[in-house]
Amino acid sequence: MSSPATEPRRRRAAFFGSSVGLVVMGIVFDVGASMNVPGVAELQVGEDARMTVTDSGTALTMLVIAAWITVVWRRRMPLLALVAGCVLAVVGVSYVLLLVGAVAVVRREPRRMTWVAGITAALVMLFAIREALTGWGGALPWYFTTRADAQYEPTWIVMSFVWAVVSLGAATGIALYGRARREAMDSDQRAQRELQRADLLTEQMVRQAERERIARDMHDALAHRLSVVSLHAGALEVAAGQAAGAGGGVGQDAGEIARTVREQTHAALQDMRGLIGDLRGGATAPSAGPATTSAIGALLVDLRRGGAQISAFVVIESPERSAALFDSAVFRIVQESLTNAVKHAPGVQIEVYVRTDPKTGARIRVENPVSVRSIETGIVPGGGNGTVGIRERAAALDGTAWIGAHDGTFIVDVTLPWQERG
Repeated sequence: MSSPATEPRRRRAAFFGSSVGLVVMGIVFDVGASMNVPGVAELQVGEDARMTVTDSGTALTMLVIAAWITVVWRRRMPLLALVAGCVLAVVGVSYVLLLVGAVAVVRREPRRMTWVAGITAALVMLFAIREALTGWGGALPWYFTTRADAQYEPTWIVMSFVWAVVSLGAATGIALYGRARREAMDSDQRAQRELQRADLLTEQMVRQAERERIARDMHDALAHRLSVVSLHAGALEVAAGQAAGAGGGVGQDAGEIARTVREQTHAALQDMRGLIGDLRGGATAPSAGPATTSAIGALLVDLRRGGAQISAFVVIESPERSAALFDSAVFRIVQESLTNAVKHAPGVQIEVYVRTDPKTGARIRVENPVSVRSIETGIVPGGGNGTVGIRERAAALDGTAWIGAHDGTFIVDVTLPWQERG
Protein backbone atom coordinates (compact mmCIF):
# COMPACT_ATOMS: atom_id res chain seq x y z
CA MET A 1 0.00 0.00 0.00
CA SER A 2 1.43 3.37 -1.04
CA SER A 3 1.54 6.25 1.40
CA PRO A 4 0.12 9.69 0.54
CA ALA A 5 3.67 11.06 0.32
CA THR A 6 4.86 8.53 -2.29
CA GLU A 7 1.75 8.67 -4.49
CA PRO A 8 2.59 12.06 -6.12
CA ARG A 9 6.13 10.84 -6.86
CA ARG A 10 4.78 7.72 -8.52
CA ARG A 11 2.43 9.78 -10.66
CA ARG A 12 5.25 12.08 -11.75
CA ALA A 13 7.47 9.10 -12.56
CA ALA A 14 4.68 7.46 -14.58
CA PHE A 15 4.02 10.67 -16.50
CA PHE A 16 7.71 11.13 -17.25
CA GLY A 17 8.02 7.53 -18.46
CA SER A 18 4.99 7.84 -20.73
CA SER A 19 6.31 11.14 -22.08
CA VAL A 20 9.69 9.62 -22.94
CA GLY A 21 7.99 6.72 -24.70
CA LEU A 22 5.70 9.06 -26.63
CA VAL A 23 8.65 11.26 -27.68
CA VAL A 24 10.69 8.30 -28.92
CA MET A 25 7.81 6.77 -30.90
CA GLY A 26 6.83 10.16 -32.32
CA ILE A 27 10.38 10.92 -33.47
CA VAL A 28 10.74 7.50 -35.11
CA PHE A 29 7.41 7.87 -36.91
CA ASP A 30 7.93 11.47 -38.05
CA VAL A 31 11.51 10.90 -39.19
CA GLY A 32 10.12 8.30 -41.54
CA ALA A 33 7.17 10.53 -42.48
CA SER A 34 9.48 13.44 -43.24
CA MET A 35 10.65 11.60 -46.33
CA ASN A 36 7.29 12.57 -47.87
CA VAL A 37 8.42 16.21 -48.05
CA PRO A 38 9.77 17.02 -51.49
CA GLY A 39 13.52 17.61 -51.52
CA VAL A 40 14.17 15.74 -48.28
CA ALA A 41 15.09 12.45 -49.98
CA GLU A 42 15.99 11.25 -53.45
CA LEU A 43 13.89 8.22 -54.42
CA GLN A 44 15.23 5.84 -57.04
CA VAL A 45 12.83 3.43 -58.74
CA GLY A 46 13.28 0.10 -60.39
CA GLU A 47 15.28 -2.91 -59.27
CA ASP A 48 17.95 -0.71 -57.68
CA ALA A 49 15.41 1.25 -55.60
CA ARG A 50 16.91 3.13 -52.75
CA MET A 51 16.44 6.37 -50.77
CA THR A 52 19.12 8.98 -50.25
CA VAL A 53 18.58 11.61 -47.54
CA THR A 54 19.63 15.13 -48.49
CA ASP A 55 20.99 17.91 -46.30
CA SER A 56 17.47 19.29 -46.09
CA GLY A 57 16.38 15.93 -44.72
CA THR A 58 19.00 16.13 -41.98
CA ALA A 59 17.82 19.62 -41.00
CA LEU A 60 14.20 18.48 -41.01
CA THR A 61 15.11 15.54 -38.77
CA MET A 62 16.55 17.97 -36.22
CA LEU A 63 13.35 19.99 -36.41
CA VAL A 64 11.30 16.85 -35.79
CA ILE A 65 13.35 15.97 -32.70
CA ALA A 66 13.06 19.50 -31.29
CA ALA A 67 9.31 19.60 -31.94
CA TRP A 68 8.58 16.27 -30.24
CA ILE A 69 10.57 17.18 -27.12
CA THR A 70 7.79 19.71 -26.34
CA VAL A 71 5.57 16.73 -25.46
CA VAL A 72 7.34 16.56 -22.07
CA TRP A 73 5.71 19.89 -21.11
CA ARG A 74 2.26 19.11 -22.54
CA ARG A 75 0.60 19.40 -19.13
CA ARG A 76 2.19 22.66 -18.03
CA MET A 77 2.42 24.30 -21.47
CA PRO A 78 0.09 22.44 -23.86
CA LEU A 79 0.05 25.33 -26.34
CA LEU A 80 3.77 24.74 -26.94
CA ALA A 81 3.13 21.20 -28.17
CA LEU A 82 0.18 22.43 -30.26
CA VAL A 83 2.27 25.09 -32.00
CA ALA A 84 5.07 22.58 -32.65
CA GLY A 85 2.53 20.19 -34.13
CA CYS A 86 1.18 22.96 -36.37
CA VAL A 87 4.71 23.60 -37.64
CA LEU A 88 5.28 19.94 -38.56
CA ALA A 89 1.88 19.75 -40.22
CA VAL A 90 2.49 22.88 -42.30
CA VAL A 91 5.98 21.69 -43.29
CA GLY A 92 4.44 18.40 -44.43
CA VAL A 93 5.94 15.90 -41.98
CA SER A 94 2.74 14.63 -40.27
CA TYR A 95 -0.13 15.80 -38.09
CA VAL A 96 0.43 13.33 -35.22
CA LEU A 97 2.07 15.91 -32.92
CA LEU A 98 -0.68 18.36 -33.85
CA LEU A 99 -3.30 15.91 -32.55
CA VAL A 100 -1.29 15.26 -29.37
CA GLY A 101 -1.02 19.00 -28.69
CA ALA A 102 -4.71 19.58 -29.41
CA VAL A 103 -5.76 16.88 -26.93
CA ALA A 104 -3.40 18.34 -24.29
CA VAL A 105 -4.85 21.86 -24.74
CA VAL A 106 -8.44 20.62 -24.53
CA ARG A 107 -7.68 18.67 -21.35
CA ARG A 108 -5.98 21.64 -19.72
CA GLU A 109 -8.42 24.30 -20.93
CA PRO A 110 -11.77 22.77 -21.98
CA ARG A 111 -13.21 26.20 -22.86
CA ARG A 112 -10.84 26.34 -25.85
CA MET A 113 -12.16 23.11 -27.32
CA THR A 114 -14.15 24.75 -30.14
CA TRP A 115 -11.40 26.78 -31.77
CA VAL A 116 -8.73 24.15 -31.14
CA ALA A 117 -10.91 21.50 -32.80
CA GLY A 118 -11.58 23.83 -35.75
CA ILE A 119 -7.92 24.64 -36.36
CA THR A 120 -6.86 21.02 -35.96
CA ALA A 121 -9.51 19.66 -38.32
CA ALA A 122 -8.72 22.30 -40.95
CA LEU A 123 -4.97 21.58 -40.89
CA VAL A 124 -5.47 17.82 -41.01
CA MET A 125 -7.83 18.00 -43.99
CA LEU A 126 -5.54 20.44 -45.82
CA PHE A 127 -2.67 18.04 -45.15
CA ALA A 128 -4.68 15.17 -46.68
CA ILE A 129 -5.67 17.26 -49.73
CA ARG A 130 -2.05 18.27 -50.32
CA GLU A 131 -0.89 14.66 -50.19
CA ALA A 132 -3.67 13.55 -52.54
CA LEU A 133 -3.29 16.25 -55.20
CA THR A 134 0.38 17.31 -55.14
CA GLY A 135 3.81 15.75 -55.04
CA TRP A 136 3.84 15.71 -51.25
CA GLY A 137 3.44 12.29 -49.69
CA GLY A 138 5.21 10.23 -52.36
CA ALA A 139 7.55 8.36 -50.03
CA LEU A 140 4.97 6.09 -48.40
CA PRO A 141 3.59 4.68 -51.69
CA TRP A 142 7.19 4.30 -52.86
CA TYR A 143 7.95 2.15 -49.77
CA PHE A 144 5.38 -0.42 -50.96
CA THR A 145 5.60 -0.15 -54.74
CA THR A 146 9.01 1.37 -55.55
CA ARG A 147 7.18 3.42 -58.22
CA ALA A 148 7.28 7.22 -58.33
CA ASP A 149 3.71 7.65 -59.61
CA ALA A 150 2.04 5.29 -57.14
CA GLN A 151 0.79 8.14 -54.95
CA TYR A 152 -1.68 9.24 -57.66
CA GLU A 153 -3.49 5.90 -57.70
CA PRO A 154 -7.08 6.08 -56.29
CA THR A 155 -6.22 3.70 -53.44
CA TRP A 156 -3.54 6.00 -52.00
CA ILE A 157 -5.65 9.11 -52.58
CA VAL A 158 -8.56 7.59 -50.64
CA MET A 159 -6.23 6.32 -47.92
CA SER A 160 -4.99 9.87 -47.28
CA PHE A 161 -8.52 11.00 -46.41
CA VAL A 162 -9.33 7.79 -44.49
CA TRP A 163 -6.28 8.21 -42.27
CA ALA A 164 -7.18 11.85 -41.69
CA VAL A 165 -10.77 11.05 -40.66
CA VAL A 166 -9.71 8.12 -38.45
CA SER A 167 -7.01 10.23 -36.77
CA LEU A 168 -9.44 13.07 -36.09
CA GLY A 169 -11.99 10.64 -34.70
CA ALA A 170 -9.44 9.00 -32.41
CA ALA A 171 -8.20 12.36 -31.14
CA THR A 172 -11.78 13.53 -30.56
CA GLY A 173 -12.59 10.37 -28.64
CA ILE A 174 -9.50 10.73 -26.43
CA ALA A 175 -10.29 14.39 -25.76
CA LEU A 176 -13.93 13.66 -24.89
CA TYR A 177 -12.90 10.77 -22.66
CA GLY A 178 -10.44 13.00 -20.81
CA ARG A 179 -13.08 15.68 -20.43
CA ALA A 180 -15.65 13.20 -19.12
CA ARG A 181 -13.08 11.79 -16.70
CA ARG A 182 -12.23 15.27 -15.43
CA GLU A 183 -15.92 16.09 -14.96
CA ALA A 184 -16.40 12.80 -13.10
CA MET A 185 -13.45 13.61 -10.83
CA ASP A 186 -14.86 17.09 -10.20
CA SER A 187 -18.24 15.54 -9.37
CA ASP A 188 -16.57 13.12 -6.96
CA GLN A 189 -14.76 16.00 -5.28
CA ARG A 190 -17.98 17.99 -4.97
CA ALA A 191 -19.73 14.94 -3.56
CA GLN A 192 -16.88 14.45 -1.09
CA ARG A 193 -17.13 18.09 0.02
CA GLU A 194 -20.89 17.77 0.43
CA LEU A 195 -20.40 14.57 2.42
CA GLN A 196 -17.90 16.29 4.70
CA ARG A 197 -20.31 19.18 5.08
CA ALA A 198 -23.13 16.78 5.97
CA ASP A 199 -20.87 15.03 8.49
CA LEU A 200 -20.02 18.40 10.03
CA LEU A 201 -23.69 19.34 10.29
CA THR A 202 -24.47 15.95 11.81
CA GLU A 203 -21.68 16.41 14.35
CA GLN A 204 -22.99 19.86 15.21
CA MET A 205 -26.49 18.46 15.67
CA VAL A 206 -25.15 15.70 17.94
CA ARG A 207 -23.23 18.27 19.97
CA GLN A 208 -26.27 20.50 20.25
CA ALA A 209 -28.39 17.54 21.37
CA GLU A 210 -25.75 16.68 23.99
CA ARG A 211 -25.70 20.29 25.19
CA GLU A 212 -29.47 20.30 25.52
CA ARG A 213 -29.31 17.04 27.48
CA ILE A 214 -26.69 18.50 29.82
CA ALA A 215 -28.79 21.65 30.18
CA ARG A 216 -31.85 19.61 31.11
CA ASP A 217 -29.88 17.59 33.66
CA MET A 218 -28.40 20.74 35.18
CA HIS A 219 -31.81 22.37 35.39
CA ASP A 220 -33.58 19.33 36.81
CA ALA A 221 -30.92 18.45 39.39
CA LEU A 222 -28.76 21.43 40.37
CA ALA A 223 -31.40 24.13 39.97
CA HIS A 224 -33.71 22.31 42.34
CA ARG A 225 -31.05 21.78 44.96
CA LEU A 226 -29.78 25.36 44.79
CA SER A 227 -33.34 26.63 45.10
CA VAL A 228 -33.84 24.52 48.22
CA VAL A 229 -30.56 25.76 49.72
CA SER A 230 -31.55 29.39 49.02
CA LEU A 231 -34.98 28.82 50.58
CA HIS A 232 -33.53 27.31 53.76
CA ALA A 233 -30.88 30.03 53.98
CA GLY A 234 -33.67 32.61 53.84
CA ALA A 235 -35.52 30.81 56.62
CA LEU A 236 -32.34 30.62 58.67
CA GLU A 237 -31.77 34.35 58.17
CA VAL A 238 -35.29 35.12 59.46
CA ALA A 239 -34.83 32.84 62.46
CA ALA A 240 -31.45 34.36 63.25
CA GLY A 241 -32.95 37.84 63.05
CA GLN A 242 -35.65 36.86 65.52
CA ALA A 243 -33.01 35.45 67.87
CA ALA A 244 -30.97 38.64 67.60
CA GLY A 245 -34.09 40.68 68.44
CA ALA A 246 -34.50 38.61 71.56
CA GLY A 247 -31.03 39.67 72.71
CA GLY A 248 -28.81 36.91 71.37
CA GLY A 249 -25.48 38.09 69.99
CA VAL A 250 -24.89 34.78 68.23
CA GLY A 251 -28.10 35.23 66.27
CA GLN A 252 -26.77 38.39 64.60
CA ASP A 253 -23.62 36.58 63.39
CA ALA A 254 -25.68 33.61 62.20
CA GLY A 255 -28.02 35.95 60.35
CA GLU A 256 -25.09 37.56 58.56
CA ILE A 257 -23.75 34.15 57.52
CA ALA A 258 -27.20 33.00 56.41
CA ARG A 259 -27.68 36.14 54.34
CA THR A 260 -24.33 35.59 52.64
CA VAL A 261 -25.24 31.95 51.91
CA ARG A 262 -28.60 33.02 50.47
CA GLU A 263 -27.09 35.73 48.27
CA GLN A 264 -24.32 33.51 46.98
CA THR A 265 -26.73 30.65 46.34
CA HIS A 266 -29.05 32.97 44.46
CA ALA A 267 -26.10 34.27 42.41
CA ALA A 268 -24.99 30.70 41.66
CA LEU A 269 -28.53 29.84 40.58
CA GLN A 270 -28.61 32.81 38.21
CA ASP A 271 -25.19 31.93 36.82
CA MET A 272 -26.28 28.36 36.23
CA ARG A 273 -29.44 29.53 34.41
CA GLY A 274 -27.27 31.71 32.18
CA LEU A 275 -25.01 28.74 31.43
CA ILE A 276 -28.05 26.61 30.62
CA GLY A 277 -29.20 29.27 28.19
CA ASP A 278 -25.75 29.31 26.54
CA LEU A 279 -25.79 25.52 26.21
CA ARG A 280 -29.19 25.64 24.53
CA GLY A 281 -28.06 28.34 22.12
CA GLY A 282 -30.00 31.24 23.59
CA ALA A 283 -30.09 33.02 26.92
CA THR A 284 -33.10 31.85 28.90
CA ALA A 285 -32.19 33.84 31.98
CA PRO A 286 -29.75 36.60 32.83
CA SER A 287 -26.72 35.73 34.88
CA ALA A 288 -26.16 37.22 38.31
CA GLY A 289 -23.54 39.59 36.94
CA PRO A 290 -21.24 40.06 33.98
CA ALA A 291 -18.09 37.91 33.96
CA THR A 292 -15.78 40.87 33.32
CA THR A 293 -12.83 42.52 35.01
CA SER A 294 -15.19 45.17 36.40
CA ALA A 295 -16.78 42.46 38.54
CA ILE A 296 -13.54 41.45 40.29
CA GLY A 297 -14.12 44.02 43.04
CA ALA A 298 -17.59 42.65 43.83
CA LEU A 299 -16.12 39.13 43.85
CA LEU A 300 -13.53 40.12 46.47
CA VAL A 301 -16.17 41.86 48.59
CA ASP A 302 -18.42 38.77 48.58
CA LEU A 303 -15.57 36.49 49.64
CA ARG A 304 -14.49 38.84 52.42
CA ARG A 305 -18.06 39.00 53.71
CA GLY A 306 -17.95 35.21 53.85
CA GLY A 307 -14.89 35.32 56.11
CA ALA A 308 -12.04 34.97 53.61
CA GLN A 309 -8.85 36.90 54.42
CA ILE A 310 -7.81 38.51 51.14
CA SER A 311 -5.14 41.11 50.45
CA ALA A 312 -5.62 42.38 46.89
CA PHE A 313 -3.87 44.65 44.43
CA VAL A 314 -6.06 45.12 41.33
CA VAL A 315 -5.35 47.58 38.51
CA ILE A 316 -7.52 47.42 35.39
CA GLU A 317 -6.56 49.81 32.58
CA SER A 318 -8.72 50.53 29.52
CA PRO A 319 -11.33 47.82 30.17
CA GLU A 320 -13.48 49.29 27.40
CA ARG A 321 -10.78 48.38 24.85
CA SER A 322 -10.32 44.72 25.81
CA ALA A 323 -12.02 41.92 23.87
CA ALA A 324 -14.95 40.19 25.54
CA LEU A 325 -13.18 36.82 25.58
CA PHE A 326 -10.08 38.34 27.18
CA ASP A 327 -12.17 40.24 29.77
CA SER A 328 -14.16 37.15 30.69
CA ALA A 329 -11.06 34.94 30.91
CA VAL A 330 -9.37 37.28 33.39
CA PHE A 331 -12.43 37.29 35.66
CA ARG A 332 -12.93 33.51 35.48
CA ILE A 333 -9.27 32.79 36.22
CA VAL A 334 -9.34 35.08 39.27
CA GLN A 335 -12.65 33.55 40.39
CA GLU A 336 -11.43 29.96 40.06
CA SER A 337 -8.09 30.72 41.74
CA LEU A 338 -9.85 32.29 44.74
CA THR A 339 -12.39 29.46 44.89
CA ASN A 340 -9.59 26.89 45.08
CA ALA A 341 -7.76 28.89 47.75
CA VAL A 342 -10.85 29.32 49.93
CA LYS A 343 -11.90 25.70 49.49
CA HIS A 344 -8.56 23.95 50.04
CA ALA A 345 -6.89 26.38 52.47
CA PRO A 346 -9.62 27.96 54.59
CA GLY A 347 -8.68 30.58 57.15
CA VAL A 348 -5.31 31.56 55.65
CA GLN A 349 -4.22 34.85 54.11
CA ILE A 350 -4.71 35.01 50.34
CA GLU A 351 -2.60 37.40 48.24
CA VAL A 352 -4.15 38.56 44.97
CA TYR A 353 -2.39 40.53 42.24
CA VAL A 354 -4.27 41.45 39.05
CA ARG A 355 -3.07 43.93 36.47
CA THR A 356 -4.27 44.45 32.90
CA ASP A 357 -3.21 47.06 30.35
CA PRO A 358 -2.99 47.21 26.56
CA LYS A 359 0.82 47.17 26.49
CA THR A 360 1.60 44.12 28.61
CA GLY A 361 -1.70 42.24 28.64
CA ALA A 362 -2.87 40.60 31.86
CA ARG A 363 -0.91 39.27 34.83
CA ILE A 364 -2.81 37.29 37.46
CA ARG A 365 -1.10 35.91 40.57
CA VAL A 366 -2.90 34.34 43.52
CA GLU A 367 -0.89 32.97 46.48
CA ASN A 368 -1.86 31.30 49.70
CA PRO A 369 0.05 29.26 52.27
CA VAL A 370 -0.52 25.52 52.10
CA SER A 371 -2.77 24.85 55.08
CA VAL A 372 -2.07 22.23 57.72
CA ARG A 373 -5.33 20.47 56.88
CA SER A 374 -4.31 20.18 53.23
CA ILE A 375 -0.93 18.69 54.18
CA GLU A 376 -2.45 16.19 56.60
CA THR A 377 -5.05 14.98 54.10
CA GLY A 378 -2.62 14.93 51.19
CA ILE A 379 -4.67 17.44 49.20
CA VAL A 380 -2.76 19.82 46.93
CA PRO A 381 -4.59 23.15 46.89
CA GLY A 382 -5.95 24.00 43.49
CA GLY A 383 -5.39 20.51 42.03
CA GLY A 384 -8.41 19.30 40.03
CA ASN A 385 -10.81 20.50 37.40
CA GLY A 386 -10.42 24.12 38.47
CA THR A 387 -6.71 24.26 37.66
CA VAL A 388 -7.32 22.35 34.43
CA GLY A 389 -9.87 25.00 33.46
CA ILE A 390 -7.39 27.79 34.23
CA ARG A 391 -4.76 26.20 31.99
CA GLU A 392 -7.29 25.70 29.21
CA ARG A 393 -8.42 29.33 29.35
CA ALA A 394 -4.83 30.53 29.24
CA ALA A 395 -3.95 28.23 26.33
CA ALA A 396 -7.04 29.35 24.39
CA LEU A 397 -5.71 32.93 24.45
CA ASP A 398 -2.06 31.94 23.75
CA GLY A 399 -1.12 32.71 27.35
CA THR A 400 0.90 30.85 29.97
CA ALA A 401 -0.10 29.38 33.33
CA TRP A 402 2.10 28.12 36.14
CA ILE A 403 0.20 26.39 38.96
CA GLY A 404 1.73 24.54 41.88
CA ALA A 405 3.25 24.61 45.35
CA HIS A 406 6.58 26.32 46.05
CA ASP A 407 8.23 26.76 49.48
CA GLY A 408 5.00 26.10 51.37
CA THR A 409 2.97 28.48 49.18
CA PHE A 410 0.47 27.47 46.53
CA ILE A 411 0.74 29.79 43.51
CA VAL A 412 -1.43 30.43 40.49
CA ASP A 413 0.48 32.63 38.04
CA VAL A 414 -1.14 33.38 34.67
CA THR A 415 -0.05 35.73 31.89
CA LEU A 416 -2.36 36.59 28.96
CA PRO A 417 -1.54 38.64 25.87
CA TRP A 418 -3.77 41.66 25.28
CA GLN A 419 -6.69 41.30 22.90
CA GLU A 420 -8.24 44.42 21.47
CA ARG A 421 -12.00 44.69 21.14
CA GLY A 422 -13.06 44.23 17.51
